[in-house]
Amino acid sequence: MGFFKKHGKAILAVAGLLGLVVVGLVLLAASFLADLATKIPPTARPSLNPARMGLICEDVELQTDDGLRLSAWWMPKGKPNRPPVVILHGLGASKAHMIDYILFAQEQGNPTLAIDFRGHGDSDPSLTSIGFYESHDAMAAMQFVRNRGAGNPVLWGTSMGAASALLAAAQDGAAAGVIADAPFDTYRNTVLHHAKLMYGLSEYPFVALAFPMIEQRARFRIDDVNCLRAAREIRSPVLVLAGEKDARMPIPVVRSVYDQAAGPKEFWIIPGEGHENRGFGAEFRKKISDFLGKLKKN
Repeated sequence: MGFFKKHGKAILAVAGLLGLVVVGLVLLAASFLADLATKIPPTARPSLNPARMGLICEDVELQTDDGLRLSAWWMPKGKPNRPPVVILHGLGASKAHMIDYILFAQEQGNPTLAIDFRGHGDSDPSLTSIGFYESHDAMAAMQFVRNRGAGNPVLWGTSMGAASALLAAAQDGAAAGVIADAPFDTYRNTVLHHAKLMYGLSEYPFVALAFPMIEQRARFRIDDVNCLRAAREIRSPVLVLAGEKDARMPIPVVRSVYDQAAGPKEFWIIPGEGHENRGFGAEFRKKISDFLGKLKKN
């Protein structure tokens, strides 16, 4: 008791200082997570172009409804009755990473548009919202192919591109179809999952503190990025794909998106594959081909 009387002020000062240090470290970790969620990771881009592979390809620029310029490749060749396919890449990738998708869509006879999302590839710089603003990019792509007389498009997206495809199709209301490969359920849930999976960060206090930082930095409401709600609003055919070994978008999460889809729908687990990168094996090619073959230009 005498010791505390003698040194009480010093003890309280040290305790207060330690408390401030702990709070500072927690806020720093939350800020780090907010940076990870909003800044696009640098990724080496393949030096590929569809024109060098014998495709008729036009370099085009799209304009989003909020004034950003998007870089895209437009490949108009296709069969008269086939709808165009809009190809949407994942976070940190670009249209150049989607060459296999482009080649496959063109082989099937579908006119094809591949875009660089905002902040990616050759498009205007931007933070990422992992689907909210990117869905506006997808809608700009939808309008482009309509303006070219190709009709309503099929949206084929992977990971963030899958989420963007679902959100765009729900808002637009007239997509010919959606292929959603490894979508997440909600922004909130996927950040929680990835924070724990990749960095061992818990929801409280780290992620809970990061959410308002994310919203302030990227200027969107995270609860507006909800693929479950979007799926309920889509009436066009939807093919939902999950990788058998995908730890980032596990099968139950992807399945929950399929369960909410209101229109004609299919669900398929891709044998032996993880997240996003696809080997385009025979089963995969047949599943995509069969789905695209059912869709007609309108």
